[in-house]
Amino acid sequence: MSAARVGLAAALLPALFASPAAATPPAPPPAASQTAVTETIDETTVGDLDGVRVPMGNMTTGAYTLPDGTEKTGPICSLALPGGPVFVGVGSVVTVGGARWEVTAVDKTPGELGSVTLTRR
Repeated sequence: MSAARVGLAAALLPALFASPAAATPPAPPPAASQTAVTETIDETTVGDLDGVRVPMGNMTTGAYTLPDGTEKTGPICSLALPGGPVFVGVGSVVTVGGARWEVTAVDKTPGELGSVTLTRR
């Protein structure tokens, strides 16, 4: 066999035996879903934020801090987070199990137990 034929064969053989999947790189995996998750915790009960048990204590009206550091006054509740208790109101953000949870509602009717709603973003 001539040197030219050997060179041509050496160049073509890998292409002939390569699988189509090997010739085309795989598509990247789809992006992880960033679906919002909502959890409502009733007053004096224990909620579950991604597998972390979070008790909610009593509700009242008072001051709380927003993520930008400003203080707001309104309906609040106490959450017993793994790092310690904190008072939260609408707009507060807490970190539980590495995820950020925003307080989206604090509902309280006089004479009845209330609730807090958190959304993982």
